Amino acid sequence: MQKILEHSSQRARIIYLLLFSLMGSFVAGAILFMAGISLPSAEGSIWYYRFSIILQDIFVMFLPAYTLCLWIADKPMQMMGVRKTRKMSQGLLYGFLIFGVSYPAIAVIAQWNEQIVLPDSLTGVENWMRQMEDAAKDVTDLFLSGETLSDLFLNLLIIAAAAAFVEELFFRGALQQLIEKWLRNGHVAVWTAAFIFSAIHLQFYGFLPRLVMGAVLGYLFLYSRNLWIPMLYHFVNNAAVVVITYFWGESNFLEQLEDKPLTWVSFIVMIVSGLLTYFLFSQYKVQVKVENDDSN
Repeated sequence: MQKILEHSSQRARIIYLLLFSLMGSFVAGAILFMAGISLPSAEGSIWYYRFSIILQDIFVMFLPAYTLCLWIADKPMQMMGVRKTRKMSQGLLYGFLIFGVSYPAIAVIAQWNEQIVLPDSLTGVENWMRQMEDAAKDVTDLFLSGETLSDLFLNLLIIAAAAAFVEELFFRGALQQLIEKWLRNGHVAVWTAAFIFSAIHLQFYGFLPRLVMGAVLGYLFLYSRNLWIPMLYHFVNNAAVVVITYFWGESNFLEQLEDKPLTWVSFIVMIVSGLLTYFLFSQYKVQVKVENDDSN
């Protein structure tokens, strides 16, 4: 197959990626619209929203990233970092441990973000953002309201596994790498991709924790160049919410945490969590350097 974008600039590739994603959103929207017309009784049901998420995964995330890389390289998945390395099991272990130590800090940031109150002059903006947040929460609650094992399996498949796979392909495997090659700065690429990753969800009261999580995912990929590692982190994060909600329901401590006031203990937890995360990343960088030196 002819590599249409093989000799294109990195900036052009980023523009193509975003354009492909925008086109995909129109295609997904059109298919969903026609499905709603064909089966009006299904609109607003849990299956309708499941179908919507699947369409977004395929047309907004997967196909744009895969098509772009297919037009650049012979092995698009490998170009995006879906590969097996010699010490991948060790990398996956570090990814899992980093999830464990970083989660408390992200939870405190989420708690603070949820409790932000804008000035009186921006009351209208705040009400609009709250309405969007409530609408997103209603959809999420509908997704997680299933009580059967099949509901649990489908939620793990759609919300955890599929989302982790396609979002990491798009944001870290494609977008972050293109930005890094364009600007020649890995740190800027990580935070830029993380910002877009958080902003595209259109949830202001979850923006900051998602931004930080996107950065953690970005650094996992930046240091490992193996997309399976941030995919594991992403999967475990989403799966934890699904499993906790399924088994504990209304007593979900994750939601109750958001309503509690921040204390000095919260900030200590955040600092300790951040330091442990930094320490594990430092150790991981050393392991990756040793692996690269051994392979040379």
